[in-house]
Amino acid sequence: MVDAYAQWFRASSPYIRAHRGRTFVVLLGADALAATALANIVHDLALLHVLGVRLVIVHGAGGAEEAPNEPIGAQALAAIEAASARARSRLEALFAAGMPPSPLRDRHVPLVGGNLVTAQPVGVLDGVDRQAAGRVRRLHAAVVHSLLQAGNAVALPPLGYSAAGKTYALSPPALAARVAGDLAADKLVVFDAAADIAGHGHLTTRQLEALRTGEAVLPSPARLDALLAACRRGVARAHLIGYRHDGVLLRELFSAEGAGTQVSDDDYRTVRPATVDDIAAIAALVRPLEETGALARRSRDRIERDIRRFFVAQLDGVPSGCCALLPLGPDAAELTCLVGGGAVGSRLLEAAEKAARHRGHKRLFALTTQAEDWFLEQGFRPTTAASLPAARGALYDYERNAKVLVKALAS
Repeated sequence: MVDAYAQWFRASSPYIRAHRGRTFVVLLGADALAATALANIVHDLALLHVLGVRLVIVHGAGGAEEAPNEPIGAQALAAIEAASARARSRLEALFAAGMPPSPLRDRHVPLVGGNLVTAQPVGVLDGVDRQAAGRVRRLHAAVVHSLLQAGNAVALPPLGYSAAGKTYALSPPALAARVAGDLAADKLVVFDAAADIAGHGHLTTRQLEALRTGEAVLPSPARLDALLAACRRGVARAHLIGYRHDGVLLRELFSAEGAGTQVSDDDYRTVRPATVDDIAAIAALVRPLEETGALARRSRDRIERDIRRFFVAQLDGVPSGCCALLPLGPDAAELTCLVGGGAVGSRLLEAAEKAARHRGHKRLFALTTQAEDWFLEQGFRPTTAASLPAARGALYDYERNAKVLVKALAS
């Protein structure tokens, strides 16, 4: 029997290694700060810090958050300053608590900040003086890097200060995007009321721009602008995740399927032919499914012998799925060792079908005990073991009694 927790931890370990030492900028708007799940969000952020992630948290305070160029008078600025102070105090208290349910409850996570953003006024737009509405003039990036290097998490309010000693209110989404770009951060993570962007798990910047011209219901324009701006400033991955449900940050960062929408300039998911360097990763990917009986057992030696017939799916450079294409004669092949849920499995199948057609195969077989519905959705149809090419049919395991499916491959 496979332990679900152990299986999840094994699957997440490549991401733990990949994220260590990386810099993440996290946007917690005023709505996220008011969410009932805030304490758990902070606990998960503290866990990231313990795992070696360098955290910069940009927090909201209402006011300029969704209307960055609206005039902000003295009274409105005072309200934003007061709200920023309350937000900062709340975050400090939660980070001071660490992770109460865990043995790391006494692990101190220092949250520091200061006058790290120099601002300038928006000025007069369309004849209207925007007063205390500001824009980022400069982030003191070297200071922020030194604070992160010293083991601190850094908090930035939606406020900036001019050389003349004036205070300006900043748009938190715009500030987060600017900070992520200036720090050459690896990720920008934006919390939102929406769980994702119109149901998509991944979008390129071009796809997101096209989506905005349609009729889909989308998160706030300011936050979408931040995702796009961060990518254009060199941030490899920008994420939008929902704050309404517990654990979304961990699922987004430590699983292949994620829990929100990831935005990047290019497609971060790739499928490529396997190499000998992938043998250990493939063995680790297939082992849990072998233990549940979903896949027939295959020795590591056999994987090594067949390695040139495998494909590997990568997510942010980390192997997240695999499959093998085994020839069954001149006109047929078998898809086997398929590991990868959702879009990962579909991409692996697409790569295997393309390779099979290139090699002149007309039919693609698959044998499965637990995924018949998925294969039917991909265009396979049920058949029998008798329809397998003779050499493969002779090896069919009637005790295992796997379903046999076949798909005709168009030339």
